[in-house]
Amino acid sequence: MAIEHEWVHSLAEIPEAGLETRRSATAAAREKLASDLDLISCDRLDAHYAVSRLSQGRYLLQGTLEADITQTCVVTLDPVETHIVEPFEVEFRPESQGTAGVAEFDALETRDIEPLEGETIPVGRIVYEQLASAIPAYPRKEGATFEPPASEAHETKAASNPFAVLKNLKRKE
Repeated sequence: MAIEHEWVHSLAEIPEAGLETRRSATAAAREKLASDLDLISCDRLDAHYAVSRLSQGRYLLQGTLEADITQTCVVTLDPVETHIVEPFEVEFRPESQGTAGVAEFDALETRDIEPLEGETIPVGRIVYEQLASAIPAYPRKEGATFEPPASEAHETKAASNPFAVLKNLKRKE
C-alpha cells in the first residue's frame, strides 16, 4: 500500500501536547513511489514530523523528509543518485460552514494551507507531494555535457547565418 493511504493520523489520536514521530517507507511503498514518480528506484524515504493543535480547530504539520532516489541522466542515460532533504510545513484548517468553496488568502503567509477534510491528517499525501516537487526535473550525471551530433551542429551553424535563409529562397534557374 502507498504512503498516501498508510501515513494518516486520526484527529482523536493527537494529544493536546501534540504528536511527534518518525516514519520510514516500506520496500513495497518505495517501489510504488519509484513507479509513480518515474524513478529507477527509491532506496530510502524517511520522514520526521510533528502534528500540533492550534486554535479554532486548526492543526499544524511540520517536518522534514529525507530520500535517496535514483533517476536516469537526461544526457547519458546512466543512473544518477540523488539525496533529498526537504522541510515541509502545512496548516490544516476546518472548512467553515458559511464560506465553503471560498479560499482565504494571505499574501504574507509562509506555510501551505490545506482544508481539513474528515477526521484525519494526511501526512503521507503531504510527504508524497513534497517528494514529487523536490525531485530534479532534468537529472544530469556529474560532468555530463550534451554534444549535438556533427550534422546537427553544422545545420545549426548554417541556420544562424541570416544569408543562409536568403540563399534557400533564391530560385534555381
